[in-house]
Amino acid sequence: MKPTREPLGRSGDVRAGKAFPPAGVIDDPVAAAVQGELSAQPPLVVAPVSDAEVFTPPRRSLIGIWRRALSLVALVAVWALVALLFNDETVLPGPVDVFSTLWQNMQTSDFYFHMYKTVLRVVIGMLIAVFGGLVIGLIMGLSKWGEEILDSWVLVAFTIPSVVYGILAILWFGLNDFAAIVAISVTAIPAVAINIWQGVKAIDVSLVHMGKAFHFSRRSILRKVVVPQVIPYILAALRYALGSAWKIATVVELIGLSSGVGFMLHYWFGLFNMTQVLAWTVAFTIVLLLIEFVFLKPIESWLTRWRPANMQK
Repeated sequence: MKPTREPLGRSGDVRAGKAFPPAGVIDDPVAAAVQGELSAQPPLVVAPVSDAEVFTPPRRSLIGIWRRALSLVALVAVWALVALLFNDETVLPGPVDVFSTLWQNMQTSDFYFHMYKTVLRVVIGMLIAVFGGLVIGLIMGLSKWGEEILDSWVLVAFTIPSVVYGILAILWFGLNDFAAIVAISVTAIPAVAINIWQGVKAIDVSLVHMGKAFHFSRRSILRKVVVPQVIPYILAALRYALGSAWKIATVVELIGLSSGVGFMLHYWFGLFNMTQVLAWTVAFTIVLLLIEFVFLKPIESWLTRWRPANMQK
């Protein structure tokens, strides 16, 4: 005997002997009340977003530039006020005298020679430090055995004062540029390695597993997954290496070299000329600011262009 199918009527469906209300009709009073409350609310209006608003990267804010400029002006104003309180050029000359002396130094060829020697040593030493620190930090972050072997070495090297590296480099290699470059790079490598190491450990491991699931090679995972996530740490390490390189370069030049900003600082210190000391200090400070805002900032904006717009503001 064939099973008979119950007819479907307009009053509702009949399934397994149970009648259901037609579509759109809610039998439960509680559910009906909830549906009534929801239907009473105004509809959600979504404003249209143009493609330009979605895909156009944000421009650098002029407000931030003005704030930085005002902060520098405020710093110079405080400097001038303190100089007026001391009223002694041998203790703290004012900014007018210092910048006037700096302008006079810039009219001579010796100024550019000594500045060139320091910048050359700093750039070469910084590049070596960034490359070496990047390699060591990636090894420590991606390999357990690499972390266990290298972490003690890096921490010990990080605790040694930079002046010790300068003295050892001069004793080993003599009074030349190579000694300064070695001292700069060896001093900055541990700090860069620690920064990269912590950056690699902070990456999203689920993305690495996803890359393995899609059969990415180890090189592709490193280049497309790991490196983009550690770019902020690399940039921070680059800035730290730049600052450390300037410090150790001036120390090495002050100890035994016959050229560079450190040598000139030592020379004018021997003559007790505070105005010249501050003039050379302001000179390499300006060079540092130019490197930061002319080179590092644009590089950072280009490398992090994949970030959401709200993170770049």
